[in-house]
Amino acid sequence: MEINEKVVRELKKKFEIEMNKREAEIVEYWRKEVELIYKKRYEDLSSMQIELKNLMERMNNRAMMVSRMAKEGI
Repeated sequence: MEINEKVVRELKKKFEIEMNKREAEIVEYWRKEVELIYKKRYEDLSSMQIELKNLMERMNNRAMMVSRMAKEGI
């Protein structure tokens, strides 16, 4: 069964559009998380550093989960 080249290009284009949409959603989510930290009033610098460290840990955990899922083909 041979797939038409035009169909393959259309599928690739749709896939790229969908991936770009999802990437935009992900970036927007994390931007909002950073914005919450930015807008919050902190008593001292160490409080803000703790918040940033927590955010970085969450981002790292998510990156590891996504990476693991990609390797497993989920």
